[in-house]
Amino acid sequence: MSQANAIVVLCPKRPDLAGQPLLGHVGWGFELPDGQWMVGAVEGDGWSNGNGMNGFWSRRVPGERQATQVFANMVHQGAEYNYFKYLTMTHQVWPDPDAALRVMAWVSAQPYQLFGRNCMNSTYDVLRAFSRGGHFNGKILPNPDFNWIPNGWFNAIQVPQSDYHHLPPASQPVQAFAAAQEELQAAAECPDWRNPESENYLPVGEAPNEAVEAVEVPPPVNAAGVGG
Repeated sequence: MSQANAIVVLCPKRPDLAGQPLLGHVGWGFELPDGQWMVGAVEGDGWSNGNGMNGFWSRRVPGERQATQVFANMVHQGAEYNYFKYLTMTHQVWPDPDAALRVMAWVSAQPYQLFGRNCMNSTYDVLRAFSRGGHFNGKILPNPDFNWIPNGWFNAIQVPQSDYHHLPPASQPVQAFAAAQEELQAAAECPDWRNPESENYLPVGEAPNEAVEAVEVPPPVNAAGVGG
């Protein structure tokens, strides 16, 4: 069992768009005060199992192992994931799961954009809120605006090799996807850095002027749950 407080999860092979390189796809998970974990992602507006707008889903699970298992099982729902990184709060920085839940509720209502309000920016916003500014592993969570695509952003998140893993094998399908207002039980809150009137405003990236190049993601050497 890891001492991690959060995870970032990746499928390097999505989305598969005609004539485009594989951009990658990410989701999030974080620990709640009672030891349960909240996991989720934005799968895109074409995903049939989400909320009908941006493909948002969330699940509350008993612990860390169940969190990674949910992502492994998503392959049965047309939403494959493969790798994950453990994220541990920087020393003397305390997590804020309530803020993360409020941002999750806000994310669930944002229209989906492939370049802009996408899986990467949504994952970044939730994890940044949870870690009071992106304070993980003695570093600051990379700004996705400097990493055009999820594969590049995932590569930029630096963790010890022992905290980078394959997901466990898939087992049973994920049976249900709760609506945000039912599962989160939190009032939606736009994070300060997404408020155009804030001095901390960080606009989401727009579509690049040139074709996006593929980014290779080195696979982890660790099996699920080994090390960390």
